[in-house]
Amino acid sequence: MTAIPRIETQRLVLREIRESDAEAVFEIFGDDAVTRYYDLATFTDVDQARLLIARMNARNANGDALRWGIALRENDVVIGTGGFNAFARGWLRAGIGYDLARAYWNRGYMTEALRAMAQYGFEKTPPTGLALNRIEALVVPGNVASARVLTKVGFQREGVLREYGFWKNRFWDLEMFALLKHTWNGDG
Repeated sequence: MTAIPRIETQRLVLREIRESDAEAVFEIFGDDAVTRYYDLATFTDVDQARLLIARMNARNANGDALRWGIALRENDVVIGTGGFNAFARGWLRAGIGYDLARAYWNRGYMTEALRAMAQYGFEKTPPTGLALNRIEALVVPGNVASARVLTKVGFQREGVLREYGFWKNRFWDLEMFALLKHTWNGDG
């Protein structure tokens, strides 16, 4: 991918993550509550945020991912990140992931952002979309908030993948959620 598509919703802008967003990204990933189920350790230094931004942008540039900064429309401050992090292009399938600063939990921001990402994923023609048929999300059992957001958008829980992930020196069961293009109606 050459450019990260900019998507505007009622309250948010999904846009490229910039190095100038490092403090905001550090605030997100420097919170143990945010990283509790994440495959990253909680950040202790803003340089870790800079490295993550560089890694996300490199993956975006080479087509391995499409990760947006989720910013408030009113002030362009990044409050989260989200996007497609695993493509099976020949199968028209991708994995999706997201995170949100704790100060913005339970206000519908992630539901709004996830709907916009799904719409972009299902759009028919690149560069205005990815033409996906299936979008998948993996959730650690017990991450009730993440599962709730997914179901609000229309994802269905398909089952548990036992000891599917390994991070923080342990194996993790992961619940598979999926959204199919033919069941997508745009508002979950």
